[in-house]
Amino acid sequence: MLCGWRQIQDKPRLVELGSGTLEVDALSGACAFNGSQISPLGVATDLRVWLHEDLGAHSIPISALDSARVRADLSFSEIAAPERTTTGEFYVRGRSQRSVSWHRCRVRCKSEVVSGPDVYTSEFSDLEEWPLGWPAA
Repeated sequence: MLCGWRQIQDKPRLVELGSGTLEVDALSGACAFNGSQISPLGVATDLRVWLHEDLGAHSIPISALDSARVRADLSFSEIAAPERTTTGEFYVRGRSQRSVSWHRCRVRCKSEVVSGPDVYTSEFSDLEEWPLGWPAA
């Protein structure tokens, strides 16, 4: 979710935070950036809701988890449009957005779920590029 469409509305805030490490507690929805607490991102709420629903669907009590965290190392840069390496169209109110400059964000996510002695981990990397100022408010 952190590397998908669910964080679209968080993009302006992520740009404002800049490069660094974002940590999300999926049990509570709490967020930290570079070790300091920040107000929760929308995607953190989505992660929390999904986790609670998924546990319920599999008859796993939330108390069975000691922790469930996602850590994302974010590396932002601004690039010229011809430097784009991703494809995709970006729209606001039905109009395609064009931009001379684009945001580029390299994301390296690591997740960890701990339940007693059991630790489950995964990793995912992504490269995202989007027009400056998108999505517009």
